[in-house]
Amino acid sequence: MRSRRSAVTAVTAGTSGTVVNVVSVVLAVYTALVLVALLAPTSSDQSAMVTWLGSRLTGLGIPRWLTSFHRLEVVMNAVVVAPVTFLGSVLRPSYGWRDWTAFGFAASLTVEAVQLVLLPGRNASFSDVVANTLGALLGGLAFHAVRALVP
Repeated sequence: MRSRRSAVTAVTAGTSGTVVNVVSVVLAVYTALVLVALLAPTSSDQSAMVTWLGSRLTGLGIPRWLTSFHRLEVVMNAVVVAPVTFLGSVLRPSYGWRDWTAFGFAASLTVEAVQLVLLPGRNASFSDVVANTLGALLGGLAFHAVRALVP
């Protein structure tokens, strides 16, 4: 456990070049994958994943009102964005959760505008902006919670 705490402390203090490099690569790759999904010409694959997850959760006995398509879509949007701001916070711990939430809002608004103007097969939606902003908030808060817990 000591080595894990040391690595987290080193990252939050910005002293470990190797860890920062690894986090940078992970963040870049993850962000690229998210952008591929967000800027795909259609959202049929993403919708199929939401439907698949909903059927699996319902099969596990979770009530249908919790596994509705629209509810899961919002939750999944938030969950997909949270790692971006968490990892961003690792690289830039001086930015607070408010900053990361604002960055997430601006990025989400930009993506939805691109979908509206340039991707006729996509439907821009205000609920996606809200869900993505919530995910950005959760990622920023999660980082600050971890940093507060690790000496």
